Amino acid sequence: MRKPTLPFWTLLKLGLLILLFSLACPPLLQAASEAGSAVLNPNYQRLKKVYDYYQSIQYKPWPEITQLNLKRGMVAPEIALLRERLVLTGDLPNQHTDSNEHFDAVLEQAVRGFQWRHGLNPDGIVGAKTLNELNVKPIQRAEQIRLNMEHWAALPASLGKRFIFINIPEYRFDLVDNGQIVLTMKVIVGRPDRPTPEFSSAIDLVELNPYWNVPPLIAEKDVLPKILKNPHYLDEMNIKVIQRKGSQVIPIDKSTINWEEVAANGLNYDFRQEPGKNNALGFVKFDFPNSYDVYMHDTPAKELFNLDKRDFSSGCIRLEKPFALLSYLLQNDPSWDVHQVAEALASGKLAYIKVSRPIPLYVIYATAWVDRNGILHFLRDPYGYNEEPDPEEFAPQAKIDAELTMPLSFYA
Repeated sequence: MRKPTLPFWTLLKLGLLILLFSLACPPLLQAASEAGSAVLNPNYQRLKKVYDYYQSIQYKPWPEITQLNLKRGMVAPEIALLRERLVLTGDLPNQHTDSNEHFDAVLEQAVRGFQWRHGLNPDGIVGAKTLNELNVKPIQRAEQIRLNMEHWAALPASLGKRFIFINIPEYRFDLVDNGQIVLTMKVIVGRPDRPTPEFSSAIDLVELNPYWNVPPLIAEKDVLPKILKNPHYLDEMNIKVIQRKGSQVIPIDKSTINWEEVAANGLNYDFRQEPGKNNALGFVKFDFPNSYDVYMHDTPAKELFNLDKRDFSSGCIRLEKPFALLSYLLQNDPSWDVHQVAEALASGKLAYIKVSRPIPLYVIYATAWVDRNGILHFLRDPYGYNEEPDPEEFAPQAKIDAELTMPLSFYA
């Protein structure tokens, strides 16, 4: 029997995947540009020291800085106040505590350092976001540090020599191997109304060409209205209508369904998006045991990684470089090589890969920490946890069935 030939676009994609794998594999164990000793705990002890400092100054007068767009070369009375503030925050050496109202190069460098520590663009200009952080009072910072100490205390004293660490507010993924960060990437996490939970687990399974089972809420609120508006929507998005009986999946002929009646009487069908270029999970999904039904995955919406604020999902974690992670997980697995994976992806069919060495995964919500160089960092609080004292509301109680890579309206 003649061997079937692959379409041109599939061959092209196969070639690109092989190239990606060949580029990703060898350098993975080289330290990234930001690599260093990945001492993530005892962050608790480090934070305790800065907590004591902020408590000691929590009632110190903290007059508000009001002038916007202070920058190098300017002369203004509030520049003297800016100097005093940056000395107290540790960004400006003590010898610069005089009442100099001139914004010089030393002060500009101190502003850049302050901005970097607070996750802001380090342009050296005191804009609105920088001004807001400068005016946060010590008593507020002390409380932020205290709450974050609780987050760090939930981690084990040692995370081991090989693990993945994700900080939700930082939108960042780090893979640590033998004390070195060998892979860093941006991530997209859950939006505030469907937050990504804190948890620890281990990646033990990979799905190539995954199906996406559309969550009931998204099916009702997003997919059904689009079907009513566009009769060809399901075909365009490669979404099938199904019903489930236990573990059995029963396909339903969509032409037999009166969608107007469904909209009036309630949706009693499920939607499943088939593998392919429009699939919300992309081409690879990483599974790990957890009580929230969350997972990590590829995404077709690559442009969203260019944004600074990346909380768009329904709880799951989208990866900027999923194939680099896949390459790392398979590097010592004789059962799979680059060509086998590329062929499986090009087939368009679901395939499972059992991870021979499951890798621990830690997901934390930290808006304050002290790095290995003793530098204190503060970040935005996208979920408002710094203002939420009730531990019962710390993580979502309802399971997240699945998550949407980007609003389906983006695909329409």
